[in-house]
Amino acid sequence: MLTHYVRPFLLFSLMTYAATPSLSPYRRFTERIDRWCAVLFSLLVALAPLAATAQPTEAPGPSAITAMDLLNIHQISDVTLSPDGRTAAYVVKTVEETPSEDRPYAYRQRIYVVPANGRSAPHVLTRSPAGATNPAWHPESDRLAFVRPVDGTPQVFILPIFGGEPYQLTDAPNGATSPQWSPNGEHLMYASSLSRSEVAKQLAFGATFGEERWNRSPSDTLGSEQSRQLVVLRDSITLDPIDTLAVNSDRIAVLADSLNALRDTISQPIPSATASNPDGSLLQIRKWLGERRSADDPRVITRLDFQGEHELDPEVSFRHFFIVDVPGNVMSATPERPAARPVTSGFRSYGGAEWLPSGTQIVLSGAPAVATHPDRVRQRDLYVAEVPDAGDTPDLQRLLRLERYALSNPRVTSDGTTIAFTASSLNQSGYAQTEVGLFALDGRTKPRLISMDYDRSVSQIKWSPDGWYLYGVSASEGAFPLIRFAPFARPDADSEEGERPDAPAAAPEAETSTAVFAVDSTMITPVEPEILTGPETGVRSYDATDATLVYAATTVQNPYELYTSTVGGDNERRISSHNASWLTDKTVATHRKIEVENDGRTIDAWVIRPPGLSEGETAPLLVEMHGGPSAMWGPGEATMWHEFQMLAARGFAIVYANPRGSGGYGFDFKTANFQDWGTGPMNDVLAAADAAADLEWTNAEQQVLTGGSYAGYLTAWIISQTDRFDAAVAQRGVYDLSVFFGEGNAWRLVPTHFGGYPWEGAYPVPAQDSARADGIPMPVDSTYFVEEQASGFGLDSLAVDSLRMPPREALLRNSPQTFVRDIETPLLIMHADNDLRTGVIQSELLYRSLKVLDRPVEYVRYPNAGHDLSRSGDPQHRIDRLLRIYEFLTRGITDPQE
Repeated sequence: MLTHYVRPFLLFSLMTYAATPSLSPYRRFTERIDRWCAVLFSLLVALAPLAATAQPTEAPGPSAITAMDLLNIHQISDVTLSPDGRTAAYVVKTVEETPSEDRPYAYRQRIYVVPANGRSAPHVLTRSPAGATNPAWHPESDRLAFVRPVDGTPQVFILPIFGGEPYQLTDAPNGATSPQWSPNGEHLMYASSLSRSEVAKQLAFGATFGEERWNRSPSDTLGSEQSRQLVVLRDSITLDPIDTLAVNSDRIAVLADSLNALRDTISQPIPSATASNPDGSLLQIRKWLGERRSADDPRVITRLDFQGEHELDPEVSFRHFFIVDVPGNVMSATPERPAARPVTSGFRSYGGAEWLPSGTQIVLSGAPAVATHPDRVRQRDLYVAEVPDAGDTPDLQRLLRLERYALSNPRVTSDGTTIAFTASSLNQSGYAQTEVGLFALDGRTKPRLISMDYDRSVSQIKWSPDGWYLYGVSASEGAFPLIRFAPFARPDADSEEGERPDAPAAAPEAETSTAVFAVDSTMITPVEPEILTGPETGVRSYDATDATLVYAATTVQNPYELYTSTVGGDNERRISSHNASWLTDKTVATHRKIEVENDGRTIDAWVIRPPGLSEGETAPLLVEMHGGPSAMWGPGEATMWHEFQMLAARGFAIVYANPRGSGGYGFDFKTANFQDWGTGPMNDVLAAADAAADLEWTNAEQQVLTGGSYAGYLTAWIISQTDRFDAAVAQRGVYDLSVFFGEGNAWRLVPTHFGGYPWEGAYPVPAQDSARADGIPMPVDSTYFVEEQASGFGLDSLAVDSLRMPPREALLRNSPQTFVRDIETPLLIMHADNDLRTGVIQSELLYRSLKVLDRPVEYVRYPNAGHDLSRSGDPQHRIDRLLRIYEFLTRGITDPQE
C-alpha cells in the first residue's frame, strides 16, 4: 500500500525533471523506487509497536475479587484508646508467605497506633515475626503492655510508645494474657491457666472437687503405702539388733534358736519416690498408672466436658489472675523480672477482671465455691478480690449473685460507684439473651436489668470515661451496631442528658453489700438504647472517650477498617486503609435486602448480584446458610465477606437469609426452632430462595446450596426433603443428632434445643416420608418429661410451652441421617480431622451411607484443622476449601455435553 501512494509521487517528480525519458532509465528508476519502498515499509513495521505504546490507551477496569485475595485481607481487632484520648492502638492480623513448602502461608499479628483524630496515617508499632496482641495502655499514655509468644508461650511485654525495645515483664510457665494496668500504673494484672495439680500447690480458696472416678478419691495416691513388716532378731538380754548377714540360714526360726535371739518386727514405709511399681501393691500400681496418665499415655477421661476444639481435653484447667509490681525503670533499662503473686486461687475459673478505681480491689466473675465438678457448674457470680501483698493468701468475697443467672464482664464506672455486667438466664440455656445489668457498690439497692425490653443480646460493654454512657455491640437484624445506654438519665429532666441519680461519692467496702438476689419484676428497669452505626455495619471492636468513638467495622465495600466519629455516631470518617488500599482496583458486589413471609414470620434475606453480569443475562442461584443455629448474617458479617465476594465474582447470584432460630430478632424468633431444626428453618430458607429465583437476573433452573456447622446439617436436611438443587456442599455438619450428643463438644445443644436426651421417650421408626417438608407429625403428650426433667436442663419455661414430642423422637425426626435414602442431590461433604465441635464421625456416617446407596457423593478431609477452618484455619486450607466448593457447585450447573 505504501508503494501505491509513494510511487506516483516519485514518478510525477521524475516526469517534470525529464520531459522525454528513455524506456530503459524509466524501468531502472521504478525498480529502484520499489526497493526503497520495501525498505521503508519494513522499517515502519518494526517501529509500529513503539508507536503503539506511545499512543494514549484506556486504563484497564477494576478486577474481580479472587480466591487468592484472601491473602490480602487485613483483620482488625483489640481497639483501645489511650487514657488521654489522643491515640488508638489496635491489632492487625495478616497472612504472610513463609519458607515452608508444607505451609507456605502463616498469620502474623502486629500492633498499630494512629491518632484518634485520624490526622495522620496509622503506623506499625511492633514488627517481630512472633506477633503481638492484647495492647493495654499505661495510665500516662506513654507505654503499652502487650502479649507476645516466647517459645510458643504467651508473655506480657512493655513497650515505650516513642521508641525503645520491649521489656519482657512475665515468665509465667503457662503463659500470661489479658494485661491490665492498675490505676496508678505501678502494678499490672494478667491471666493464666493452671492445671489441677498446680492449683493444689497454691493456697487454695474453697473446697476441692470430686474427680468423678468411681470408688476413687482425689487423695488415694497421696499417702504412703501401708508399712512393710520386717523381722528383726535382737539379743535376748540387751535387745540390741543382731547382725545376721554372716549367718548362713534360710529359716528365721532356726536362726533365732541358734543365736538364742528374740524375734521382733518393725514397720518400714516405702518412700513415695520409689513407690511406683507395676508389680507392687495397689497403691504402687495406682501411682504407676498415674505417672502414665500424667504423660497423656493413655489419656484417662472422667470429666463431662472432655472435648476441646481440636483435641481431647481430659483434664480440667482453671483460669486465674496474678499481679506483678512493675519496676520503675522499664522505660530506660531491663531490670530483673518481678515475681508474680496470685489474686485468685482454688479449683474454679475467673474472668473479666477489672481494677476498682482505688487500686486496692479487683472485681471479676467466677464460679461459686462448691464441691461439684466444674463441668457441672453453670452459675457465675461477681466477686471482689483484695490486691494481695507478697506472701498473702488470696482474699475474695462474693459481690453479687443472681439466682439461676451467669454473670460476667463486670465494668466499673470511673467514680467506682456502679458496676455494669452481662447476665444470661440459666432457665433458658441455649436460647437466653445476654442482658445488661447494673449494681451499685453500696449494696443499698437491688440490681437493675436494663436491656430486657430491647430483646437483643448485648456484648462488649464499656463505660464512657465520665460514666454517663454505657456502650455495647448488639447483633440485630443483619447488622452488628454500636449502641449506648444512658442508664442514669431521667425522662423528666430538663437537660438533654437528664440528671444522674444521687450516688455515693466513692466506692464503699465490698463487705457492706447485699450479695444474693432472685430476679423479679422490680429489677427490670428498661433503658432504650441508642443505635450509633448504620444498618449494614458490623462493629468488631471499639473504644470511646467522652468526645470520640474509634471502632473497627465491616461494611459491604470493605471487610475491616478503622473509623472514628463523635460519641453520637455523627461525622464518621475512615482513618485507616489496610484493605481500602488494595480494594481500589477491585470490583465489589453489593447486597440487596429482601423480606419474605413464611408461617406468619417476616424473614430477612439478602441477594448479591454478580458484578460482571450484563443486562439481560441471568446467573445461577447459590443459597448460602449460616450456622449456630443462633448465628446471624448480614452485610456487616466479616467472616463471609471474602467468600461472598469471590463466588459472586465467579458468576453466582447469592442469596442468604436469617431463618427462625437466628439471633438478632428477639427471644421468640430465636426459640422458634425448638425441637425443629429442620423443617421450619428449611421453609424459611426456601422462601428466600424462591424470592431470589423470581428476580429477572437469576436463573431459577440452576440452583445450588451450601452451609457449614449447623448449616452443614441444614444442607443435608434440605436435600433429604427436596430435589430442587443441582448440587450441594455440606461443611463440618452434624447429621445424626443422637451421635452429635456424644461426639461434639457442642453437645449441650441437644438437651437445650430438643428438651432432653437421646434415651428419653419412645423411639418409633417413622415412615419414609413422615418428616418431609409438609410438616412433622405431633406425637403423644410429653408432660411426663416436663415434670420430671425440665428443671435439670434449665428449660423451665421453654419446655412447658414448646415441647411437642419426646426428646428421643424429636432427635430422630430431625436427623438428616434418618432420611438418607431420599438424598439424590450430588453432595460434597467437607470436614476437618481435628474438628471436635461437631465430630468427624458425623461426616463419615453420611458419606458411607450415600456410597452404599450409590448416590453421587464426595468427601474431603483437612488434616491438622478444626471447626474454625473457614475463618482462621491454615490460609492454604481456606483457599483450597473455597475453590473446591466453587468447582463442585459449578459441576451442578454445567451441561456435561459442553
